[in-house]
Amino acid sequence: MKQILFTLIGIILLISCDSSDDAGNVLTSDIVGTWQLTANLSDPGDGSGSFQSVSSNKTITFNADGTFTSNGDVCDMSITTSTNTNGTYNTTDKTINANCGTTNLPISYTIDNLTMDISYFCIEACQSRYRKIN
Repeated sequence: MKQILFTLIGIILLISCDSSDDAGNVLTSDIVGTWQLTANLSDPGDGSGSFQSVSSNKTITFNADGTFTSNGDVCDMSITTSTNTNGTYNTTDKTINANCGTTNLPISYTIDNLTMDISYFCIEACQSRYRKIN
Protein backbone atom coordinates (compact mmCIF):
# COMPACT_ATOMS: atom_id res chain seq x y z
CA MET A 1 0.00 0.00 0.00
CA LYS A 2 2.86 2.42 0.83
CA GLN A 3 4.44 1.69 -2.53
CA ILE A 4 1.24 2.65 -4.36
CA LEU A 5 0.93 5.83 -2.29
CA PHE A 6 4.53 6.87 -3.02
CA THR A 7 4.06 6.10 -6.71
CA LEU A 8 0.92 8.26 -6.83
CA ILE A 9 2.66 11.11 -5.01
CA GLY A 10 5.58 10.88 -7.46
CA ILE A 11 3.26 10.99 -10.46
CA ILE A 12 1.37 13.97 -9.04
CA LEU A 13 4.63 15.83 -8.43
CA LEU A 14 5.81 15.16 -11.97
CA ILE A 15 2.52 16.29 -13.48
CA SER A 16 2.37 19.43 -11.33
CA CYS A 17 5.80 20.67 -12.40
CA ASP A 18 5.35 23.52 -14.86
CA SER A 19 8.11 24.27 -17.36
CA SER A 20 6.30 27.35 -18.71
CA ASP A 21 8.54 29.55 -16.56
CA ASP A 22 11.38 28.70 -18.93
CA ALA A 23 9.37 29.15 -22.13
CA GLY A 24 10.59 32.04 -24.21
CA ASN A 25 13.61 32.75 -22.03
CA VAL A 26 16.90 33.02 -23.83
CA LEU A 27 19.59 31.11 -22.03
CA THR A 28 22.81 32.99 -21.39
CA SER A 29 24.63 30.35 -23.43
CA ASP A 30 22.41 31.16 -26.45
CA ILE A 31 23.63 34.75 -26.64
CA VAL A 32 27.29 34.28 -25.66
CA GLY A 33 29.57 34.60 -28.68
CA THR A 34 30.15 36.93 -31.60
CA TRP A 35 27.35 38.12 -33.88
CA GLN A 36 27.80 39.91 -37.23
CA LEU A 37 25.38 42.41 -38.74
CA THR A 38 23.73 40.95 -41.86
CA ALA A 39 20.57 43.00 -42.51
CA ASN A 40 18.54 46.06 -41.50
CA LEU A 41 14.81 46.63 -41.55
CA SER A 42 13.22 50.03 -42.02
CA ASP A 43 9.51 50.47 -42.47
CA PRO A 44 8.08 53.55 -44.22
CA GLY A 45 5.02 53.42 -41.98
CA ASP A 46 2.72 51.18 -43.96
CA GLY A 47 3.99 47.79 -42.78
CA SER A 48 5.73 47.07 -46.08
CA GLY A 49 9.27 47.14 -44.70
CA SER A 50 11.46 44.06 -44.96
CA PHE A 51 15.00 43.12 -44.02
CA GLN A 52 17.57 44.23 -46.58
CA SER A 53 21.00 42.60 -46.64
CA VAL A 54 23.93 44.81 -45.72
CA SER A 55 27.66 44.39 -46.18
CA SER A 56 29.26 45.23 -42.85
CA ASN A 57 32.04 44.13 -40.54
CA LYS A 58 30.04 45.33 -37.52
CA THR A 59 30.01 42.72 -34.76
CA ILE A 60 28.79 42.40 -31.19
CA THR A 61 30.52 40.03 -28.79
CA PHE A 62 28.47 38.91 -25.77
CA ASN A 63 30.48 37.59 -22.84
CA ALA A 64 29.27 35.04 -20.27
CA ASP A 65 29.57 37.63 -17.46
CA GLY A 66 26.68 39.74 -18.84
CA THR A 67 28.81 42.29 -20.69
CA PHE A 68 29.25 42.97 -24.39
CA THR A 69 31.59 44.85 -26.71
CA SER A 70 31.02 45.99 -30.27
CA ASN A 71 33.23 47.46 -32.97
CA GLY A 72 30.27 49.67 -34.01
CA ASP A 73 27.54 51.73 -32.43
CA VAL A 74 24.81 49.39 -31.09
CA CYS A 75 22.52 52.33 -30.34
CA ASP A 76 21.44 52.66 -33.98
CA MET A 77 21.23 50.78 -37.26
CA SER A 78 24.50 52.09 -38.70
CA ILE A 79 26.65 49.59 -40.56
CA THR A 80 29.95 51.37 -39.84
CA THR A 81 32.58 50.21 -37.40
CA SER A 82 34.01 53.59 -36.45
CA THR A 83 32.52 53.81 -32.92
CA ASN A 84 33.20 51.13 -30.32
CA THR A 85 30.41 50.40 -27.83
CA ASN A 86 30.22 48.36 -24.66
CA GLY A 87 27.67 47.69 -21.98
CA THR A 88 25.61 44.94 -20.41
CA TYR A 89 22.80 42.62 -21.42
CA ASN A 90 20.01 40.86 -19.57
CA THR A 91 18.69 37.49 -20.77
CA THR A 92 15.67 37.62 -18.45
CA ASP A 93 14.09 40.69 -20.03
CA LYS A 94 16.03 40.30 -23.32
CA THR A 95 17.62 43.74 -23.30
CA ILE A 96 20.94 45.30 -24.21
CA ASN A 97 22.04 48.27 -22.12
CA ALA A 98 24.51 50.65 -23.74
CA ASN A 99 25.30 54.31 -23.27
CA CYS A 100 23.17 55.75 -26.08
CA GLY A 101 23.56 59.41 -25.17
CA THR A 102 20.57 61.22 -23.71
CA THR A 103 18.15 58.37 -24.48
CA ASN A 104 19.86 55.66 -22.48
CA LEU A 105 17.01 53.17 -22.83
CA PRO A 106 17.45 49.40 -23.00
CA ILE A 107 17.38 47.95 -26.51
CA SER A 108 15.33 44.77 -26.88
CA TYR A 109 16.38 41.67 -28.79
CA THR A 110 15.08 38.27 -29.80
CA ILE A 111 17.06 35.18 -30.71
CA ASP A 112 15.89 32.44 -33.03
CA ASN A 113 18.57 29.80 -33.48
CA LEU A 114 21.62 31.62 -34.88
CA THR A 115 19.76 34.84 -35.72
CA MET A 116 19.38 37.82 -33.40
CA ASP A 117 17.04 40.73 -34.17
CA ILE A 118 17.69 43.96 -32.28
CA SER A 119 14.76 46.39 -32.11
CA TYR A 120 15.40 50.12 -31.82
CA PHE A 121 13.17 52.89 -30.55
CA CYS A 122 11.68 54.29 -33.74
CA ILE A 123 8.31 55.69 -34.73
CA GLU A 124 8.14 53.03 -37.45
CA ALA A 125 9.59 49.51 -37.26
CA CYS A 126 13.37 49.46 -37.38
CA GLN A 127 15.59 46.50 -36.55
CA SER A 128 19.04 45.10 -37.20
CA ARG A 129 19.61 41.41 -37.82
CA TYR A 130 22.77 39.67 -36.70
CA ARG A 131 24.02 36.15 -37.39
CA LYS A 132 26.08 34.23 -34.83
CA ILE A 133 29.56 33.56 -36.22
CA ASN A 134 31.13 31.86 -33.18
